Amino acid sequence: MGTDKESRKLMRIKPKGWLGGVCAGFSYWIGWPTWIIRALWTVVFFAGGTGGLIYIILWIFMPATYDVPADYDERTTRV
Repeated sequence: MGTDKESRKLMRIKPKGWLGGVCAGFSYWIGWPTWIIRALWTVVFFAGGTGGLIYIILWIFMPATYDVPADYDERTTRV
């Protein structure tokens, strides 16, 4: 995976994930720190319960990769 937006595809990044790698994939795709994505997902989960259903659907249908992009840490650790 390259660093430009065209080559960054929304994929689950399994080695960086806690469960299925969905939040890690979103974090890399958006360029936000992973903890922010996980916190937002937790709020959505407890606020209305739809976060869990959406997570499961994405876990099933989002393609997964076992390769961590070279710029993953650079893109996901900025505050």
